[in-house]
Amino acid sequence: MITTDLLDEMARLLAAGRPFALGTLIDTRGSTPQKAGARLLVRADGSTLGTLGGGCVEAEAWQAASEALASDTARVLDFELTEDIAVDYGLACGGNERIFVAPVRGTTAPALVAALREGARRRRRGALVTVISPADSLRAGEMLAVWDDGTTQGAAIVAGDDALAAARAVIDAPRPQTHVMRLPDGAELFVEPLAPPTEVIVVGGGHVGRAVASAAKFLGHAVAVIDDRSDFASRERFPDADALVVGDVEQELLAYPATSSSAIVIVTRGHKWDYQALSAGARSPAFYVGLMGSRRKVALIYRQLMIDGVPEWRLRQVHAPIGLDIGAVTPEEIGISIIAEVTQARRGGTGAPLTVDARIVERQHAHAQPRTGGA
Repeated sequence: MITTDLLDEMARLLAAGRPFALGTLIDTRGSTPQKAGARLLVRADGSTLGTLGGGCVEAEAWQAASEALASDTARVLDFELTEDIAVDYGLACGGNERIFVAPVRGTTAPALVAALREGARRRRRGALVTVISPADSLRAGEMLAVWDDGTTQGAAIVAGDDALAAARAVIDAPRPQTHVMRLPDGAELFVEPLAPPTEVIVVGGGHVGRAVASAAKFLGHAVAVIDDRSDFASRERFPDADALVVGDVEQELLAYPATSSSAIVIVTRGHKWDYQALSAGARSPAFYVGLMGSRRKVALIYRQLMIDGVPEWRLRQVHAPIGLDIGAVTPEEIGISIIAEVTQARRGGTGAPLTVDARIVERQHAHAQPRTGGA
């Protein structure tokens, strides 16, 4: 999806009347360094923001974007990540990528970007439709945002029944996915979800809470901090937090507008507040709820919550004790382990090391041995 920093820069460039192009990864097969929806913004001076994964593929996309700005035309690049390119990326195997490159233009672009920024701020769900291969009156690069309440913003000409149905299907899907859609008239559309940005709700403003908030903000997440002490949920301790809430931990977390894009990280100063926070967090729609503490403490809190009526299936979804096992000791290391687990819950994966299989090393060692023998 288009990240907040990209939207902010797009708005700035459009307001200044400065041209730019976007390279968008629209389809992948096999092992690739980025997933569909990744973007690279290329300004007229050649500077960039965002990434398509680096390496020679991104270099070629950059060149194509520069040419698109000069010619005011869009194009699709197809790449097969051969062994040589895979080595350039540091991959163990290759795959295929399609990258759509187009200048951002048209009178609807500023209003669309403004709507996308406002949608992100208000945590709205929707879908973004981009014309890849045009047909009839469609132009490559035109975009339309479709929101969950049925309203639209952008190039109205894109809003045909097929495109709206495709957007609706993405919005309503339990796990929305990007995809390329071909219309009966031959037009090709790239449809991607507009999901609210992940928000990490840190309950507890102590040392670990600060480390979690810092790591979450570094990854681009919105951050909220809840604590019953005003000197802990403070701007001095959390200068980059998007929201600071002071009050009763349980009541404030119950009242906080958590969504399915929220991650609740409970790192309070004691058993009482842990219980209150998990009681509220377990009743929320958050995709991730984690509690820091010993296994004994977790068991005691679970027992009381089940007595209070929290269903067993929901407690099975709670990450407690919190974080991935990386041998973390310091607050900063613990914060990294927690945010790594939040990322795993959001993106998928096993949390296992990506170390190359030892058998591959053995095979390469065998191949690298000098050959001996006569002429």
